[in-house]
Amino acid sequence: MVMDGQSQVLADSSRKLDEIDVILGTKDGQIERGRDPQRCRHNARQKCSYCLPLDPYDEEYLKEKEIKHMSFHAHCRKLMSTHGKGTSLKKPLETVKLSVDLNCPAHKPYPKGVCTKCRPPTVTLNRQKFRHVDNVCFENEDVVNEFLNYWRKSNEQRAGYLIGRYEECPEVPLGIRAIVLAIYEPPQEANNKCIKLVDEGAEGAAVDKLCAWLDVRRVGWIFTDLFTANAFDGSVHCTRHAQSYLLSAEECITAGALQVKYPNPTQFCSDGVYGSKFVTVVASGDESEKVSFHGYQVSNQCMQLVEANLLCPTNHYELAYIRETPLNEQHYIPDVQYTEKNEYGAEVRRVGRPLPVEFLMVDVPAGMPKEYRCTFHIPTDKKFPIENRSTVKETQTAEKVAQFCEQFSLENFLDLATNFHFLLYLLTQKDVPFTDEELRALCDCVKTGDREGAREWAATTDHWTALVALSHHSQAPLKGWNCRHCTFSNRETERECTMCGLPNEAAH
Repeated sequence: MVMDGQSQVLADSSRKLDEIDVILGTKDGQIERGRDPQRCRHNARQKCSYCLPLDPYDEEYLKEKEIKHMSFHAHCRKLMSTHGKGTSLKKPLETVKLSVDLNCPAHKPYPKGVCTKCRPPTVTLNRQKFRHVDNVCFENEDVVNEFLNYWRKSNEQRAGYLIGRYEECPEVPLGIRAIVLAIYEPPQEANNKCIKLVDEGAEGAAVDKLCAWLDVRRVGWIFTDLFTANAFDGSVHCTRHAQSYLLSAEECITAGALQVKYPNPTQFCSDGVYGSKFVTVVASGDESEKVSFHGYQVSNQCMQLVEANLLCPTNHYELAYIRETPLNEQHYIPDVQYTEKNEYGAEVRRVGRPLPVEFLMVDVPAGMPKEYRCTFHIPTDKKFPIENRSTVKETQTAEKVAQFCEQFSLENFLDLATNFHFLLYLLTQKDVPFTDEELRALCDCVKTGDREGAREWAATTDHWTALVALSHHSQAPLKGWNCRHCTFSNRETERECTMCGLPNEAAH
Protein backbone atom coordinates (compact mmCIF):
# COMPACT_ATOMS: atom_id res chain seq x y z
CA MET A 1 0.00 0.00 0.00
CA VAL A 2 1.38 3.41 -0.95
CA MET A 3 0.60 6.02 1.67
CA ASP A 4 0.30 9.66 0.67
CA GLY A 5 2.56 12.28 2.21
CA GLN A 6 5.46 10.03 3.26
CA SER A 7 8.16 12.23 1.75
CA GLN A 8 6.65 15.39 3.24
CA VAL A 9 6.54 13.85 6.70
CA LEU A 10 10.10 12.57 6.58
CA ALA A 11 11.42 15.84 5.18
CA ASP A 12 10.27 17.67 8.30
CA SER A 13 13.11 16.73 10.66
CA SER A 14 12.64 19.83 12.80
CA ARG A 15 9.28 18.68 14.20
CA LYS A 16 8.41 19.22 17.83
CA LEU A 17 9.08 16.43 20.31
CA ASP A 18 6.10 14.58 21.72
CA GLU A 19 5.14 15.62 25.23
CA ILE A 20 5.77 12.13 26.59
CA ASP A 21 9.34 12.19 25.21
CA VAL A 22 9.99 15.52 26.93
CA ILE A 23 8.73 14.08 30.22
CA LEU A 24 10.79 10.89 29.97
CA GLY A 25 13.82 12.91 28.86
CA THR A 26 13.92 14.64 32.26
CA LYS A 27 14.02 11.33 34.17
CA ASP A 28 17.12 9.27 34.88
CA GLY A 29 15.16 6.02 34.62
CA GLN A 30 17.01 4.41 37.51
CA ILE A 31 15.19 1.48 39.11
CA GLU A 32 15.28 2.04 42.86
CA ARG A 33 15.82 -0.95 45.15
CA GLY A 34 15.18 -0.98 48.85
CA ARG A 35 17.61 -2.15 51.50
CA ASP A 36 17.82 -5.96 51.64
CA PRO A 37 17.51 -6.91 55.32
CA GLN A 38 19.38 -10.18 54.80
CA ARG A 39 22.22 -9.12 52.48
CA CYS A 40 22.83 -5.46 53.23
CA ARG A 41 25.28 -5.00 56.18
CA HIS A 42 25.44 -1.20 56.17
CA ASN A 43 23.42 1.59 57.70
CA ALA A 44 20.42 3.30 56.07
CA ARG A 45 22.48 6.06 54.43
CA GLN A 46 24.83 3.75 52.57
CA LYS A 47 24.43 1.63 49.42
CA CYS A 48 25.89 -1.65 48.27
CA SER A 49 25.63 -3.87 45.20
CA TYR A 50 22.42 -5.38 46.54
CA CYS A 51 20.53 -2.10 46.88
CA LEU A 52 22.11 0.23 44.31
CA PRO A 53 19.65 1.47 41.66
CA LEU A 54 19.58 -0.50 38.41
CA ASP A 55 19.77 0.91 34.91
CA PRO A 56 16.48 0.94 32.96
CA TYR A 57 18.03 -1.49 30.46
CA ASP A 58 19.28 -4.02 33.03
CA GLU A 59 18.79 -7.40 31.36
CA GLU A 60 18.35 -9.39 34.57
CA TYR A 61 15.64 -7.02 35.82
CA LEU A 62 13.78 -7.11 32.48
CA LYS A 63 13.96 -10.90 32.46
CA GLU A 64 12.72 -11.11 36.05
CA LYS A 65 9.74 -8.86 35.26
CA GLU A 66 9.07 -10.76 32.01
CA ILE A 67 9.56 -7.63 29.89
CA LYS A 68 10.37 -8.97 26.43
CA HIS A 69 11.66 -5.70 24.89
CA MET A 70 13.28 -2.72 26.58
CA SER A 71 11.72 0.68 26.03
CA PHE A 72 12.98 3.09 23.38
CA HIS A 73 14.28 5.59 25.94
CA ALA A 74 16.04 2.80 27.85
CA HIS A 75 17.64 1.71 24.57
CA CYS A 76 18.89 5.25 23.97
CA ARG A 77 20.30 5.46 27.52
CA LYS A 78 22.12 2.19 26.92
CA LEU A 79 23.70 3.51 23.73
CA MET A 80 24.72 6.76 25.43
CA SER A 81 26.13 5.14 28.57
CA THR A 82 29.91 5.30 28.75
CA HIS A 83 30.76 2.15 30.75
CA GLY A 84 34.38 3.25 30.64
CA LYS A 85 34.49 3.53 26.87
CA GLY A 86 34.97 7.27 26.62
CA THR A 87 32.57 10.14 26.04
CA SER A 88 28.92 9.21 25.58
CA LEU A 89 27.19 10.00 22.28
CA LYS A 90 24.54 12.74 22.18
CA LYS A 91 22.92 11.37 19.00
CA PRO A 92 23.59 7.61 19.04
CA LEU A 93 20.88 6.67 16.52
CA GLU A 94 21.24 6.64 12.76
CA THR A 95 18.62 5.96 10.10
CA VAL A 96 19.99 3.79 7.30
CA LYS A 97 18.61 4.69 3.87
CA LEU A 98 18.09 1.73 1.58
CA SER A 99 17.56 3.75 -1.57
CA VAL A 100 20.40 5.01 -3.74
CA ASP A 101 21.38 8.69 -3.46
CA LEU A 102 20.56 10.25 -6.82
CA ASN A 103 22.36 13.51 -5.93
CA CYS A 104 25.84 12.14 -5.33
CA PRO A 105 28.33 14.81 -6.57
CA ALA A 106 31.04 12.26 -7.41
CA HIS A 107 29.38 10.94 -10.57
CA LYS A 108 26.29 10.97 -12.76
CA PRO A 109 23.02 9.85 -11.18
CA TYR A 110 22.31 6.13 -10.94
CA PRO A 111 22.21 4.00 -13.10
CA LYS A 112 24.87 5.90 -15.04
CA GLY A 113 27.12 5.93 -12.02
CA VAL A 114 27.29 4.54 -8.48
CA CYS A 115 29.81 4.50 -5.65
CA THR A 116 30.11 3.16 -2.11
CA LYS A 117 28.95 6.50 -0.66
CA CYS A 118 25.63 6.69 -2.50
CA ARG A 119 24.91 2.97 -2.70
CA PRO A 120 22.95 1.49 0.24
CA PRO A 121 24.84 -1.09 2.30
CA THR A 122 24.13 -4.78 2.60
CA VAL A 123 21.36 -5.29 5.15
CA THR A 124 21.49 -8.01 7.79
CA LEU A 125 18.15 -8.25 9.52
CA ASN A 126 18.14 -8.63 13.29
CA ARG A 127 15.31 -9.05 15.76
CA GLN A 128 14.72 -5.63 17.32
CA LYS A 129 15.46 -5.60 21.06
CA PHE A 130 13.47 -2.48 21.89
CA ARG A 131 10.08 -1.02 21.02
CA HIS A 132 8.80 2.54 20.75
CA VAL A 133 5.50 1.77 22.53
CA ASP A 134 5.38 -0.73 25.38
CA ASN A 135 1.65 -1.14 25.87
CA VAL A 136 -1.67 -0.39 24.13
CA CYS A 137 -4.61 0.32 26.42
CA PHE A 138 -8.21 0.77 25.27
CA GLU A 139 -9.84 3.23 27.65
CA ASN A 140 -12.96 1.07 28.05
CA GLU A 141 -14.64 -1.93 26.47
CA ASP A 142 -17.32 0.21 24.79
CA VAL A 143 -14.71 1.65 22.42
CA VAL A 144 -13.87 -1.76 20.95
CA ASN A 145 -17.40 -3.17 21.21
CA GLU A 146 -18.79 -0.40 19.02
CA PHE A 147 -16.01 -1.12 16.53
CA LEU A 148 -16.73 -4.88 16.59
CA ASN A 149 -20.47 -4.27 16.12
CA TYR A 150 -19.85 -3.64 12.43
CA TRP A 151 -18.45 -7.16 12.02
CA ARG A 152 -21.26 -8.62 14.14
CA LYS A 153 -23.90 -6.99 11.89
CA SER A 154 -22.30 -7.52 8.49
CA ASN A 155 -19.85 -10.44 8.91
CA GLU A 156 -17.37 -8.25 7.01
CA GLN A 157 -13.89 -7.40 8.28
CA ARG A 158 -13.29 -3.83 9.46
CA ALA A 159 -10.35 -1.47 9.94
CA GLY A 160 -10.03 1.78 11.83
CA TYR A 161 -7.55 4.31 13.18
CA LEU A 162 -6.88 4.41 16.92
CA ILE A 163 -7.39 7.92 18.29
CA GLY A 164 -5.67 8.63 21.58
CA ARG A 165 -2.57 9.88 23.31
CA TYR A 166 0.67 8.64 24.85
CA GLU A 167 1.45 8.47 28.55
CA GLU A 168 3.99 6.82 30.82
CA CYS A 169 3.89 3.06 31.29
CA PRO A 170 5.04 2.49 34.89
CA GLU A 171 5.37 -1.27 34.45
CA VAL A 172 8.29 -0.77 32.02
CA PRO A 173 11.31 1.42 32.88
CA LEU A 174 10.97 4.63 30.82
CA GLY A 175 8.10 2.95 29.01
CA ILE A 176 5.35 4.52 26.88
CA ARG A 177 1.70 3.46 26.78
CA ALA A 178 -0.73 4.32 23.96
CA ILE A 179 -4.18 5.14 25.37
CA VAL A 180 -6.99 4.58 22.84
CA LEU A 181 -9.95 6.93 23.38
CA ALA A 182 -11.89 6.39 20.14
CA ILE A 183 -11.70 4.55 16.81
CA TYR A 184 -12.18 6.44 13.56
CA GLU A 185 -13.42 4.20 10.75
CA PRO A 186 -12.21 5.57 7.38
CA PRO A 187 -13.77 4.85 3.97
CA GLN A 188 -13.01 1.25 3.01
CA GLU A 189 -14.07 -1.68 0.87
CA ALA A 190 -14.30 -5.00 2.64
CA ASN A 191 -15.71 -8.50 2.61
CA ASN A 192 -15.44 -11.41 5.04
CA LYS A 193 -11.80 -12.04 4.10
CA CYS A 194 -10.02 -8.78 3.27
CA ILE A 195 -10.07 -4.99 3.64
CA LYS A 196 -9.06 -2.27 1.21
CA LEU A 197 -8.55 1.24 2.58
CA VAL A 198 -9.52 3.95 0.10
CA ASP A 199 -8.62 7.62 -0.03
CA GLU A 200 -9.97 9.52 2.98
CA GLY A 201 -10.08 12.80 1.08
CA ALA A 202 -11.33 15.84 2.98
CA GLU A 203 -12.62 13.66 5.81
CA GLY A 204 -9.08 12.58 6.68
CA ALA A 205 -7.94 16.19 6.92
CA ALA A 206 -10.96 16.93 9.13
CA VAL A 207 -10.00 14.05 11.46
CA ASP A 208 -6.47 15.41 11.86
CA LYS A 209 -7.81 18.91 12.48
CA LEU A 210 -10.22 17.66 15.12
CA CYS A 211 -7.47 15.64 16.79
CA ALA A 212 -5.30 18.74 16.99
CA TRP A 213 -8.11 20.70 18.66
CA LEU A 214 -8.66 17.92 21.20
CA ASP A 215 -4.94 17.32 21.88
CA VAL A 216 -5.12 13.73 20.63
CA ARG A 217 -3.70 11.97 17.58
CA ARG A 218 -3.73 8.81 15.52
CA VAL A 219 -1.70 6.43 17.68
CA GLY A 220 -2.23 3.33 15.54
CA TRP A 221 -4.64 1.27 13.49
CA ILE A 222 -6.79 -1.77 14.19
CA PHE A 223 -8.35 -4.40 11.95
CA THR A 224 -10.43 -7.51 12.47
CA ASP A 225 -9.68 -11.05 11.33
CA LEU A 226 -12.72 -12.83 12.73
CA PHE A 227 -14.58 -15.91 11.56
CA THR A 228 -17.60 -17.20 13.45
CA ALA A 229 -17.27 -20.68 14.94
CA ASN A 230 -20.63 -20.80 16.74
CA ALA A 231 -23.19 -18.04 16.36
CA PHE A 232 -25.08 -19.09 19.50
CA ASP A 233 -22.25 -18.64 22.01
CA GLY A 234 -20.30 -16.00 20.04
CA SER A 235 -17.16 -18.12 19.64
CA VAL A 236 -14.71 -17.43 16.79
CA HIS A 237 -12.04 -19.52 15.09
CA CYS A 238 -8.43 -19.22 16.21
CA THR A 239 -6.50 -18.60 12.99
CA ARG A 240 -3.45 -16.72 14.30
CA HIS A 241 -1.06 -18.48 16.66
CA ALA A 242 2.60 -19.38 17.00
CA GLN A 243 2.26 -22.45 14.74
CA SER A 244 0.65 -20.48 11.87
CA TYR A 245 1.35 -16.73 11.81
CA LEU A 246 0.76 -13.59 13.88
CA LEU A 247 1.02 -10.91 11.19
CA SER A 248 1.07 -11.63 7.48
CA ALA A 249 3.71 -10.17 5.19
CA GLU A 250 1.12 -7.93 3.54
CA GLU A 251 0.02 -6.62 6.94
CA CYS A 252 3.65 -5.96 7.89
CA ILE A 253 4.07 -3.93 4.69
CA THR A 254 0.94 -1.91 5.43
CA ALA A 255 2.03 -1.36 9.04
CA GLY A 256 5.48 -0.30 7.82
CA ALA A 257 3.95 2.23 5.39
CA LEU A 258 1.81 3.69 8.18
CA GLN A 259 4.79 3.89 10.54
CA VAL A 260 6.76 5.68 7.83
CA LYS A 261 3.87 8.11 7.46
CA TYR A 262 3.81 8.80 11.22
CA PRO A 263 7.50 8.93 12.30
CA ASN A 264 8.77 9.39 15.82
CA PRO A 265 10.46 12.76 16.45
CA THR A 266 13.52 12.40 18.65
CA GLN A 267 16.59 14.34 19.73
CA PHE A 268 18.69 11.16 19.70
CA CYS A 269 19.02 11.02 15.89
CA SER A 270 20.65 13.55 13.58
CA ASP A 271 17.70 13.21 11.16
CA GLY A 272 15.29 14.42 13.84
CA VAL A 273 13.08 11.34 13.46
CA TYR A 274 13.69 7.67 14.21
CA GLY A 275 11.23 4.82 14.01
CA SER A 276 7.58 5.35 14.91
CA LYS A 277 5.14 5.12 17.82
CA PHE A 278 2.33 4.04 15.47
CA VAL A 279 0.98 0.64 16.59
CA THR A 280 -0.96 -2.17 14.92
CA VAL A 281 -3.74 -4.02 16.76
CA VAL A 282 -5.38 -7.20 15.46
CA ALA A 283 -8.78 -8.37 16.70
CA SER A 284 -8.86 -12.12 16.16
CA GLY A 285 -9.81 -15.35 17.90
CA ASP A 286 -7.56 -16.80 20.58
CA GLU A 287 -7.06 -20.40 21.64
CA SER A 288 -10.21 -20.25 23.80
CA GLU A 289 -12.17 -19.13 20.70
CA LYS A 290 -12.89 -15.69 22.16
CA VAL A 291 -12.17 -12.33 20.55
CA SER A 292 -8.84 -11.00 21.76
CA PHE A 293 -6.60 -8.09 20.85
CA HIS A 294 -2.91 -8.36 20.00
CA GLY A 295 -0.62 -5.39 19.46
CA TYR A 296 2.44 -5.18 17.21
CA GLN A 297 4.93 -2.83 15.64
CA VAL A 298 7.21 -3.57 12.71
CA SER A 299 10.91 -2.99 13.24
CA ASN A 300 12.82 0.05 12.03
CA GLN A 301 14.53 -2.17 9.45
CA CYS A 302 11.12 -3.20 8.10
CA MET A 303 10.16 0.48 7.81
CA GLN A 304 13.31 1.10 5.78
CA LEU A 305 12.56 -1.87 3.49
CA VAL A 306 9.02 -0.63 2.92
CA GLU A 307 10.14 2.95 2.32
CA ALA A 308 12.60 1.75 -0.33
CA ASN A 309 9.87 -0.46 -1.88
CA LEU A 310 11.90 -3.63 -1.45
CA LEU A 311 9.44 -5.86 0.42
CA CYS A 312 6.77 -8.00 -1.24
CA PRO A 313 4.16 -10.45 0.14
CA THR A 314 4.00 -14.11 -0.85
CA ASN A 315 1.34 -16.80 -1.01
CA HIS A 316 2.43 -17.89 2.48
CA TYR A 317 1.28 -15.47 5.17
CA GLU A 318 4.37 -15.97 7.34
CA LEU A 319 6.88 -15.25 4.55
CA ALA A 320 7.90 -12.03 2.82
CA TYR A 321 10.13 -11.67 -0.23
CA ILE A 322 12.81 -9.16 -1.20
CA ARG A 323 12.09 -7.78 -4.64
CA GLU A 324 14.35 -9.11 -7.42
CA THR A 325 13.40 -6.85 -10.32
CA PRO A 326 13.72 -3.05 -9.95
CA LEU A 327 10.57 -1.00 -10.48
CA ASN A 328 12.43 1.44 -12.73
CA GLU A 329 15.97 2.22 -13.81
CA GLN A 330 16.66 4.34 -10.70
CA HIS A 331 15.38 1.72 -8.27
CA TYR A 332 18.38 0.06 -6.58
CA ILE A 333 17.96 -3.28 -4.80
CA PRO A 334 20.63 -3.96 -2.12
CA ASP A 335 21.45 -7.35 -0.66
CA VAL A 336 19.18 -8.28 2.27
CA GLN A 337 20.12 -11.18 4.52
CA TYR A 338 19.12 -12.73 7.82
CA THR A 339 20.77 -15.29 10.10
CA GLU A 340 19.28 -18.49 11.46
CA LYS A 341 20.52 -21.74 12.95
CA ASN A 342 20.79 -24.76 10.66
CA GLU A 343 20.13 -28.38 11.57
CA TYR A 344 23.56 -28.57 13.25
CA GLY A 345 22.96 -25.56 15.50
CA ALA A 346 25.36 -23.30 13.61
CA GLU A 347 24.32 -19.78 12.59
CA VAL A 348 24.18 -19.33 8.83
CA ARG A 349 23.20 -16.41 6.64
CA ARG A 350 20.27 -16.67 4.29
CA VAL A 351 19.21 -14.41 1.44
CA GLY A 352 15.84 -12.74 2.09
CA ARG A 353 14.04 -14.62 -0.69
CA PRO A 354 11.89 -15.71 1.11
CA LEU A 355 12.10 -14.02 4.50
CA PRO A 356 10.31 -15.00 7.75
CA VAL A 357 8.24 -12.03 8.95
CA GLU A 358 9.26 -12.75 12.56
CA PHE A 359 12.43 -10.77 11.79
CA LEU A 360 10.31 -7.72 10.95
CA MET A 361 8.02 -7.32 13.97
CA VAL A 362 7.90 -6.81 17.73
CA ASP A 363 4.87 -7.59 19.85
CA VAL A 364 3.16 -4.96 22.03
CA PRO A 365 0.78 -6.06 24.82
CA ALA A 366 -2.77 -4.77 24.41
CA GLY A 367 -5.61 -4.70 26.92
CA MET A 368 -7.99 -2.61 29.01
CA PRO A 369 -7.67 -0.98 32.45
CA LYS A 370 -9.35 -2.42 35.53
CA GLU A 371 -11.13 0.87 36.21
CA TYR A 372 -13.62 2.22 33.69
CA ARG A 373 -12.49 5.49 32.12
CA CYS A 374 -14.35 7.59 29.60
CA THR A 375 -13.10 10.55 27.55
CA PHE A 376 -15.12 10.48 24.31
CA HIS A 377 -17.89 8.06 25.13
CA ILE A 378 -20.88 8.82 27.34
CA PRO A 379 -23.12 5.70 27.66
CA THR A 380 -26.57 6.42 26.21
CA ASP A 381 -29.59 4.42 25.07
CA LYS A 382 -29.27 5.63 21.48
CA LYS A 383 -25.76 5.65 20.05
CA PHE A 384 -24.62 8.30 17.62
CA PRO A 385 -24.02 6.65 14.21
CA ILE A 386 -20.37 6.02 13.39
CA GLU A 387 -19.04 7.40 10.13
CA ASN A 388 -18.82 5.37 6.89
CA ARG A 389 -21.24 2.62 7.93
CA SER A 390 -23.85 2.92 5.20
CA THR A 391 -23.39 -0.77 4.30
CA VAL A 392 -25.03 -1.75 7.61
CA LYS A 393 -27.65 1.03 7.31
CA GLU A 394 -26.03 3.23 9.94
CA THR A 395 -26.03 6.73 8.47
CA GLN A 396 -25.56 10.13 10.06
CA THR A 397 -28.87 11.54 8.90
CA ALA A 398 -30.68 14.54 10.34
CA GLU A 399 -33.24 12.23 11.93
CA LYS A 400 -30.53 10.21 13.71
CA VAL A 401 -28.95 13.43 14.94
CA ALA A 402 -32.29 14.55 16.35
CA GLN A 403 -32.83 11.22 18.11
CA PHE A 404 -29.39 11.39 19.65
CA CYS A 405 -29.84 14.98 20.84
CA GLU A 406 -33.20 14.20 22.48
CA GLN A 407 -31.40 12.25 25.18
CA PHE A 408 -29.67 15.35 26.57
CA SER A 409 -30.95 18.55 28.12
CA LEU A 410 -29.26 21.89 27.66
CA GLU A 411 -27.58 21.51 31.06
CA ASN A 412 -26.07 18.23 29.87
CA PHE A 413 -24.92 19.52 26.48
CA LEU A 414 -21.31 18.72 27.42
CA ASP A 415 -22.26 15.03 27.64
CA LEU A 416 -23.80 15.28 24.17
CA ALA A 417 -20.66 16.87 22.72
CA THR A 418 -18.27 14.44 24.42
CA ASN A 419 -18.39 12.06 21.50
CA PHE A 420 -15.61 11.94 18.90
CA HIS A 421 -17.92 10.75 16.11
CA PHE A 422 -20.45 13.51 16.84
CA LEU A 423 -17.74 16.20 16.79
CA LEU A 424 -16.44 14.81 13.49
CA TYR A 425 -19.99 14.96 12.10
CA LEU A 426 -20.26 18.65 13.08
CA LEU A 427 -16.98 19.32 11.31
CA THR A 428 -17.80 17.44 8.09
CA GLN A 429 -21.57 17.96 7.60
CA LYS A 430 -22.55 20.39 4.85
CA ASP A 431 -26.11 21.28 5.86
CA VAL A 432 -25.13 24.01 8.34
CA PRO A 433 -21.34 24.57 8.09
CA PHE A 434 -19.69 25.66 11.34
CA THR A 435 -16.67 27.94 11.44
CA ASP A 436 -13.38 26.64 12.78
CA GLU A 437 -13.57 29.14 15.64
CA GLU A 438 -16.98 27.81 16.72
CA LEU A 439 -15.95 24.17 16.73
CA ARG A 440 -12.60 24.88 18.33
CA ALA A 441 -14.40 26.64 21.18
CA LEU A 442 -16.63 23.59 21.66
CA CYS A 443 -13.58 21.29 21.59
CA ASP A 444 -11.96 23.42 24.28
CA CYS A 445 -15.03 22.86 26.48
CA VAL A 446 -14.86 19.11 25.85
CA LYS A 447 -11.14 19.01 26.49
CA THR A 448 -11.37 20.89 29.80
CA GLY A 449 -14.72 19.49 30.93
CA ASP A 450 -16.27 22.98 30.99
CA ARG A 451 -19.96 22.18 31.47
CA GLU A 452 -21.08 25.80 31.76
CA GLY A 453 -19.05 26.81 28.71
CA ALA A 454 -20.64 24.01 26.66
CA ARG A 455 -24.14 25.06 27.74
CA GLU A 456 -23.41 28.66 26.78
CA TRP A 457 -22.00 27.52 23.43
CA ALA A 458 -25.22 25.64 22.63
CA ALA A 459 -27.40 28.56 23.71
CA THR A 460 -25.53 31.28 21.80
CA THR A 461 -24.24 29.57 18.63
CA ASP A 462 -26.64 30.31 15.78
CA HIS A 463 -25.31 27.52 13.58
CA TRP A 464 -26.08 24.95 16.27
CA THR A 465 -29.61 26.31 16.68
CA ALA A 466 -30.11 26.09 12.92
CA LEU A 467 -28.77 22.53 12.76
CA VAL A 468 -31.09 21.43 15.56
CA ALA A 469 -34.05 23.04 13.84
CA LEU A 470 -33.16 21.36 10.54
CA SER A 471 -32.74 17.98 12.24
CA HIS A 472 -36.10 18.10 13.96
CA HIS A 473 -37.88 19.40 10.89
CA SER A 474 -37.02 16.14 9.12
CA GLN A 475 -38.20 14.03 12.05
CA ALA A 476 -41.76 12.86 12.70
CA PRO A 477 -43.35 15.25 15.21
CA LEU A 478 -43.42 14.23 18.86
CA LYS A 479 -46.50 14.36 21.07
CA GLY A 480 -45.71 17.59 22.90
CA TRP A 481 -44.87 21.15 22.04
CA ASN A 482 -42.42 22.92 19.74
CA CYS A 483 -40.20 25.70 21.03
CA ARG A 484 -40.66 28.84 18.92
CA HIS A 485 -37.16 30.04 19.71
CA CYS A 486 -35.19 27.07 18.38
CA THR A 487 -38.09 24.93 17.00
CA PHE A 488 -36.93 22.00 19.13
CA SER A 489 -39.61 19.30 19.58
CA ASN A 490 -40.20 18.79 23.31
CA ARG A 491 -42.19 16.16 25.11
CA GLU A 492 -45.35 16.93 27.08
CA THR A 493 -43.57 16.40 30.38
CA GLU A 494 -40.96 19.08 29.64
CA ARG A 495 -41.82 22.42 31.20
CA GLU A 496 -38.98 24.18 29.46
CA CYS A 497 -37.18 23.60 26.17
CA THR A 498 -34.52 20.94 26.66
CA MET A 499 -32.32 22.61 24.05
CA CYS A 500 -32.49 26.37 24.61
CA GLY A 501 -33.96 26.46 28.13
CA LEU A 502 -36.94 28.78 27.46
CA PRO A 503 -40.09 27.89 29.44
CA ASN A 504 -43.12 26.48 27.72
CA GLU A 505 -45.19 29.62 28.36
CA ALA A 506 -42.57 31.93 26.84
CA ALA A 507 -42.11 29.67 23.82
CA HIS A 508 -45.80 29.91 23.01
